[in-house]
Amino acid sequence: MKRILFTSSFSIPDDYEQEYEIDYIPFIYVEIYPYYEFIKQIPLDVDSFIVTSKNSAKAIKDIELEGKFFVVGKSTAKELYGQNRDIAFITNYAEDLLERMLETDIKKYVFFKGNLSLTILPDALRKNGVEVVGIECYKTLLTPHKIDKQYDAIVFTSPSAVRSFSSMNEIPQETIIFTSGKTTAETVSTLGEYKIYYPEDTTKESLLELIKKKIND
Repeated sequence: MKRILFTSSFSIPDDYEQEYEIDYIPFIYVEIYPYYEFIKQIPLDVDSFIVTSKNSAKAIKDIELEGKFFVVGKSTAKELYGQNRDIAFITNYAEDLLERMLETDIKKYVFFKGNLSLTILPDALRKNGVEVVGIECYKTLLTPHKIDKQYDAIVFTSPSAVRSFSSMNEIPQETIIFTSGKTTAETVSTLGEYKIYYPEDTTKESLLELIKKKIND
């Protein structure tokens, strides 16, 4: 039976539990701030919002925001649709969203972010003369552990989880790595040459399907 380590909390179908030996060991902890801690930071003259993670989407669920949302990730969009938000664009990666945003005439955005969120998108917008107001609405804490077991595959769903894991562990060369997307895969690549897979479509379902396909090859 193949052993798989998930480095974050993850709900999976029952057939996975029957087919593989699975461990869940979170290497990060996410603290979402109460909305009243940051709501006053939101400028009243802005009606364009950037949301690049599901955590940010959850953080703003109780805030009334009128305007367009520019979103990275289908799971993020799903959370926002559940809040009846008006989504202008959805892309899998920040680089693709940037292209769409620069095609608009919008000159000011609010970026709901975490303490470790990547700054690629806001930095690029600012270089193009667009004002971005960053508002921290959640915090990611690294929670590293020493792992003694050997796994056939390790699953990472964020660059932070990769950094946390690698601070106390080395990834064996023969271990297959699965990531939620390209950005996390690139973080793993900085640690060495590994067999890394990530789905074209950055959804949990696509990732699970890919794991099942590749681990049995």
